[in-house]
Amino acid sequence: MPSIRCKYSVQVVEYYLHNLQPLLHYSTKSSNQIPKSPNQSYINYLVDHLGFSNQQVHSIFTKLPYEYGNFSKFSINANAVIHFLKQHGFDDTHIRKAVYSYPKILSANVDQTLKPKFQLFQDHGFSESDLVSVISSSPLIVSRHMDPIIPHLKAILGNTDNLTTFFRKTHLLIGPSTLANLNSNIALLNKEYGVDIKDIRNDLLRFPGIYLKNTESFQNIVVRVEKELGIPRKSGMFRYGIRLLCTSSKKVIESKCQVLKSFGWTEYDVSELMRRSPPTFLLSEENIRKKLGFLMTELGYKPDFLATHAPLLSLSLEERLTPRHRVLLVLKEKGLLDYNFHTAAVKTEKEFLKILIEPFKEDAPGLLELYQSNKGCSNIDTISRRC
Repeated sequence: MPSIRCKYSVQVVEYYLHNLQPLLHYSTKSSNQIPKSPNQSYINYLVDHLGFSNQQVHSIFTKLPYEYGNFSKFSINANAVIHFLKQHGFDDTHIRKAVYSYPKILSANVDQTLKPKFQLFQDHGFSESDLVSVISSSPLIVSRHMDPIIPHLKAILGNTDNLTTFFRKTHLLIGPSTLANLNSNIALLNKEYGVDIKDIRNDLLRFPGIYLKNTESFQNIVVRVEKELGIPRKSGMFRYGIRLLCTSSKKVIESKCQVLKSFGWTEYDVSELMRRSPPTFLLSEENIRKKLGFLMTELGYKPDFLATHAPLLSLSLEERLTPRHRVLLVLKEKGLLDYNFHTAAVKTEKEFLKILIEPFKEDAPGLLELYQSNKGCSNIDTISRRC
């Protein structure tokens, strides 16, 4: 892992002078102050050249904190930007996506900003399609000073494909201090808690914001996973506990615990579920209620069983639980097979079809169609009406 803490005394200053200067426009305005409406020429340009609707145009201009300048100068520069982007593989949809998210890209200097930035990414192995993907998803990156950032992120993430995914998924300000946090947080998990670097990278690509947190805050969260959630660091659920505490407040988590208790769960049952399946507590309260209603009220499962067979609560009610239950009901009613629901529910789709659908094509014709037609149902009454 490359060390980045001691290299940026000068670069940090340069970075923030470069990247935060455009934001100074906001500091002299009241948060309630609305910028002047653009004249019709700007509206017509965005509608005619980029295919925006009038409503979208209004949204675009609310993101611009400054008064609108000379339209002729704007249109010449915007034309040059659009032409440059199209030369590099962007289609109209990509350009609209970038402009809607970051309208100031149309005011970027092609020679001084876009060309050097594109060249920098290409020098680090980004293909044309990579650039299209990254900049259409996170166009603010064209205004960032990325020279010292890209090689360090690439060293952490392993390759250009992972770096592309990372940039597409994070819209946060990535600077030297943020990278220092990232390095420290990764080192904490990898060296002190024994979390495999491959697992860390996978999580970083899925939930980048978690690992970019302030190091002290992140460390406190990691400690709480063991102390408050009871998840040992060697558990495969440890990283999921980190995600839960990074994204949910104590109040939100406690509210979901109360949902479980309203179905007769004890404190021990809730703690056991938390330890075995923290992702369950990332579900909405309504989702948890529906699944408990199905599994406990309809199927008769008890809290202690569900707490120790946590995958049942993480599976989709509409796409997995209810349609598979219906298949098992049909097989049982026809006297063909009496199969354990939990075992059937956790099987992969391929396994389920091979074991519980294909062998019964002749004795239970239409079983596959019944299974497929019941996907999307969320309760037994709806399933019954389809039969």
